[in-house]
Amino acid sequence: MKRHLISFCTTLAPPPSLVPATVTIFYTLSQVTTETMTVIIPSLPHAHLSAPPLPMSILRRLPFHSLTPCHYRPRRRFATLAAVRQDTTVWTPTPISSIETAAESLFHISIDVSSSPDLAASHTLPGQYLQLRLPDVEKPSFLAIASPPSLAASSGAFEFLVKSVAGSTAELLCGLKKGDVVELSQAMGNGFNIDKIDPPEDYPTVLIFATGSGISPIRSLIESGFGADKRSDVRLYYGARNLRRMAYQV
Repeated sequence: MKRHLISFCTTLAPPPSLVPATVTIFYTLSQVTTETMTVIIPSLPHAHLSAPPLPMSILRRLPFHSLTPCHYRPRRRFATLAAVRQDTTVWTPTPISSIETAAESLFHISIDVSSSPDLAASHTLPGQYLQLRLPDVEKPSFLAIASPPSLAASSGAFEFLVKSVAGSTAELLCGLKKGDVVELSQAMGNGFNIDKIDPPEDYPTVLIFATGSGISPIRSLIESGFGADKRSDVRLYYGARNLRRMAYQV
């Protein structure tokens, strides 16, 4: 239940004048919108004039719309900010090339981006991700790209490992078939900067960790190559609930 914060400010009339006393009621709803109502109460010609407090039962029944609005600036400012925030994402329609079962509840999805060279060129580093949007679905999904950047450059394809979760956009995506069209944003994110572990002789040990569908960006890293054959100790720790839920076993 929302609580209304109500305060009183009573101005005493200087005796013996008959200047009306003022009671100001600040009506705060959810501590966000503040409106003020001014009530004029005739003063009496004695020295101890004070405005009689209104019963709380009356205050609780005061309709919000009956108060005289005085402070609408916060509301207008919020509305202005909401109007400025617009979706500036560039969406590119792309067809699905294939959808295959990768493990229990996991699907390997390949999307053809050969007709969108700018989109393919946006994938420059392993570990990057993008947004995927389905027709008639307002909320997009964020997906890590499971293929290396070289695959987009050579074959014009993005690959993903998607976990099907009941009631989610991912579940709808995994239920599509070859030829269905989805929309992709440009690849984004800093990805894995392999230059930070070069030359291999100076960084002989590389430890990699992933769980579940989080193996997607790691697969992109491994297939991109980072001089693993030139390092003395490269290890992948991949966690899954059981072997049936472990993708890319072959």
